Amino acid sequence: MPAHQIPATETRARESQALESRTLASLAEIANDNLAEPRRHEAAARVLNAAREVRGLVGEAAREAGQPVEAIAAGWDPRAVTALEFAETLPVPTLDGLLGDAPGWARAMRALIAAQEPGSAAA
Repeated sequence: MPAHQIPATETRARESQALESRTLASLAEIANDNLAEPRRHEAAARVLNAAREVRGLVGEAAREAGQPVEAIAAGWDPRAVTALEFAETLPVPTLDGLLGDAPGWARAMRALIAAQEPGSAAA
């Protein structure tokens, strides 16, 4: 079926699946601690973006389960600055904490997403 004939509900479902797939891939990389040290700010920006995406998928459950990553991410206003710009303003101890807590947070968020939708694969 041509793209212009795909029903809106199917399009939204595909977009939701694509978002979940991208988010789970990011969480898998973070959970496995595969973040390159020379790119700490880029890695932190990726964590911040993933936190925002997770909140979009699971709502407040992410905030309740994701301290302190969620607390740091809550300070970022994506309308004002990019995730990278925000990450670059973080004090070194906060950046270290964010990156240090990210793998465990990502594992917890993957489990939270998987628990919400039976049959969804946690990459």
